[in-house]
Amino acid sequence: MFLSLFNSFASALHPPDIICLQDLPFWRSPLPCLNGFKSFCLSHSLSSKPKVALYVSGGFMSDGTVLPRFFDMPDVVALDLFGVDPFGRAFSQFRTLNSYNLWSQRSSVRTIFPDLAFPDDGFPLLVVGDFNIHHPLAHPLRSYSCRDLAASFPYFFRAAELGFELLNLPRVFTRFTWDGVSRPSVIDLYFASPLLFPFFHSWDTSLPSTGSDHIPISLTFAHPISAPLPPVPNWSLTDWTSLSPALSDLFISPSPSLPTRASLEAWFDTQLA
Repeated sequence: MFLSLFNSFASALHPPDIICLQDLPFWRSPLPCLNGFKSFCLSHSLSSKPKVALYVSGGFMSDGTVLPRFFDMPDVVALDLFGVDPFGRAFSQFRTLNSYNLWSQRSSVRTIFPDLAFPDDGFPLLVVGDFNIHHPLAHPLRSYSCRDLAASFPYFFRAAELGFELLNLPRVFTRFTWDGVSRPSVIDLYFASPLLFPFFHSWDTSLPSTGSDHIPISLTFAHPISAPLPPVPNWSLTDWTSLSPALSDLFISPSPSLPTRASLEAWFDTQLA
């Protein structure tokens, strides 16, 4: 099980609005209830077990119309928000796409194709999921095989082609194996579409463990706070006649050639004074 949080306002005390789960540990049983949340999941069947689910807070649902979108496969689910836009009324629709990308019967192909993982939509889109791929953008220091690159390239190419931004902090692992032998990895990936990325605020891994070998990730989005531009000096009011002699006598001594922290701070304080 993997947990992803989405906050529509940049506040550490604000409860999550959307929780995305992958690799559900429930078989032929309903999803557990979370107080204050409504769950959305594809119906169980004997032939396919749902791989993804979404929880939406009651407060988030009361702000607009929430519509889940199910596909003809158990590995992906989407959630659309209509009516009230959390990003300053710039858009009338927002979508979260949650996926669990697995190997198919053919070893070189995953179950979710890149064009499904990254649709070309005209509204803000957040793509999250366990992609089960390895790519240098997510983990620059890892050694990659030709098979790793062949599997991940179509997804990152599609994302780049449509202008999606990877939100993961590079080299921050998202999965630690139980055996203690296999190396940690970055296979849980988060992307924001060009319309959503300007509202991205933070990506955090400080939440407590959920008992899974994947760590919980918290994503925060917020509308930028409007702030006045910093004041600009009005140089036309400067008394250059009286100031020019002082400027001509100004001398900045060279910094220490082999500075220590103390000597550099002393030099800086002297020049600043």
